[in-house]
Amino acid sequence: MKTTKRWSVRGLQALGVLVLLGLGACHSSLGTGGSAGASAPPAGLHYNRNEVVYQLGTQIEPNTPTSSGSPITQYAITPALPTGLQINAATGVISGTPQALSEVTLYTVTGSSTAGVATAGLVISVTAPAVPPGSPGVPPSNLGYASQSAVYTVGQPIPPNEPTVQGGDVTYAVQPALPAGLAIDPVTGIISGTPTLVSAQASNTVTASNTAGAASTVLQISVTAPPPVAPLSLSYREPLALYAAGEPILPNLPQSTGGAISAFGVTPALPQGLSIDANDGTIAGTPQGTQPAASYTVTGSNVTGAVSAVVSITVVPPGTWVPTGSMSSPRIFYTATVLPDGKVLVAGGNNGGGSVLNTADLYDPGTGAWTPTGSMNDVRSSHTATLLPDGKVLVAGGTSTSGSILSAAELYDPATGTWTPAGSMNDVRTGHTATLLPDGKVLVAGGSDITSTPRNTAELYDPATGTWTPTGSMNDARFLHTATLLPDGKVLVAGGQGIASLLSAAELYDPATGTWAPTGSMNDARYFHTATLLPDGKVLVAGGQGGGSTAELYDPATGTWAPTGSMNDARVWHTATLLPDGKVLVTGGRGGAGNSVLSATELYDPATGTWTQTGSMNTERERHDAVLLLDGKVLIMGGDSNTIFLNTAELYVP
Repeated sequence: MKTTKRWSVRGLQALGVLVLLGLGACHSSLGTGGSAGASAPPAGLHYNRNEVVYQLGTQIEPNTPTSSGSPITQYAITPALPTGLQINAATGVISGTPQALSEVTLYTVTGSSTAGVATAGLVISVTAPAVPPGSPGVPPSNLGYASQSAVYTVGQPIPPNEPTVQGGDVTYAVQPALPAGLAIDPVTGIISGTPTLVSAQASNTVTASNTAGAASTVLQISVTAPPPVAPLSLSYREPLALYAAGEPILPNLPQSTGGAISAFGVTPALPQGLSIDANDGTIAGTPQGTQPAASYTVTGSNVTGAVSAVVSITVVPPGTWVPTGSMSSPRIFYTATVLPDGKVLVAGGNNGGGSVLNTADLYDPGTGAWTPTGSMNDVRSSHTATLLPDGKVLVAGGTSTSGSILSAAELYDPATGTWTPAGSMNDVRTGHTATLLPDGKVLVAGGSDITSTPRNTAELYDPATGTWTPTGSMNDARFLHTATLLPDGKVLVAGGQGIASLLSAAELYDPATGTWAPTGSMNDARYFHTATLLPDGKVLVAGGQGGGSTAELYDPATGTWAPTGSMNDARVWHTATLLPDGKVLVTGGRGGAGNSVLSATELYDPATGTWTQTGSMNTERERHDAVLLLDGKVLIMGGDSNTIFLNTAELYVP
């Protein structure tokens, strides 16, 4: 059983999108003119960066809001920003230096004018730096720009194009020279300026370097002459949008080709509480009521022409489950990983027909569709999958069709959709755990061999060298346990199947020393349970074989476990997902009346230590998987319902 994880930091940084929603200004009209008049309420309120991950102790780049309609004169935000950050009540600009860690949290910004108000959703988290700030000894990696491909116009200042890069401090250089009038800042890497000459599309290689190494990325830049050409196409990130009534949406961003669009309008009027930014086409806000799927035509225009796109919007009550597209094959004991671009990779597993799979599928949250991607080199189930800092996915170990246990590992590259070998572990393993450490290495621990004998060995995968190295062994041999990365960088391993019996014992791995130390034991021995890191740093363990409906909390400060409220249903082979509001969603599993498979789901509230039932899934499921999507929804897929193996999927709308 995998440990449920939060949103991928690497995914959040790479994606950089999350949108904000205007309340009260949802009646935009078609037109070719500029912004709405001063008498119109503010609309389409959103930020330059709607989904951001900051580092503790590092001053942030000010985040500036944008809206159309009447000018906003006062801003407010709830809940309070992380310590060290503040919002300017007059301008809405968020700035400061984070002074405390903060989990992924959805904030609501309210902007007021004399004509009305608009709201926007903003996701912020604060993480500890993987290396000390300013450390020049770490080579840069994963260099990218907010705009990798851009078309600029002579005489029009370009929006500053900002880079993102991992590693130590770097300096920037570009070859060949940028188009006339544009320049790169060697310290910040920001590209800015006003183009002065027309230039055809060219490839400009930007290199970020320090004493330890270099990373490069290629920008495609062209400069066109005025007057603007007509826009050629218009589309939206979410053409099939699914929202919860009363909850701020992630802004739905447009993409277009051809000439720049200068004005946007929509017909019919968007659902109450949603609005469109007449200047950049962003759809944002907080829907106020439920409605079935309805189509809205967005038109974007400039002085030379217009294009249109159709967006379907469905609004359901919070806590609703909605079917989405189905995978190409039924799967149990597979892996599901959210990629940096927001898509979901599922790989391997057992199809219920006696075959172990090497196939993989990609889920697109914008369309709700699954498409096949490259197949793994090995068939495998009960393996692990880990998203690496460079955006690739490491798959390791597992069981083959013949029942043999694997030591082989491989890497999935989202850029090419292909798999390449990644060396072999020192031990064959199935039912093990894999944890991404703060230094970018992957800790693999425990598991069993072909005789179902638990292992106590552990090893590290280094993406920089592609090699596996043994590290300290656990005090207890175990498989089907959980592993949780704690805020201090240590790894908590708990429960599992031991050599002679189920385990209640837990222990901590210290990456600084490569050693394991016992910590407090759980109140119940259990395996096939779930473990979830809560926003306060405690770990919630729930259910599992031996655990029934019980749940308990591990406190890293004291190294002790304490019972917390019990679930409404006993569960094994269930899932647990941490939601943006800090609650934990538990779904399905086996353990109902007569040991039946469950469709029931429930929520754990850390503030009260209690469980409450929420909407039931459309299908009973066990041995399925669940991932938190970048827009806050939860995707459930696969598993089995008694004797029926499933390829179906559905979405939970918080």
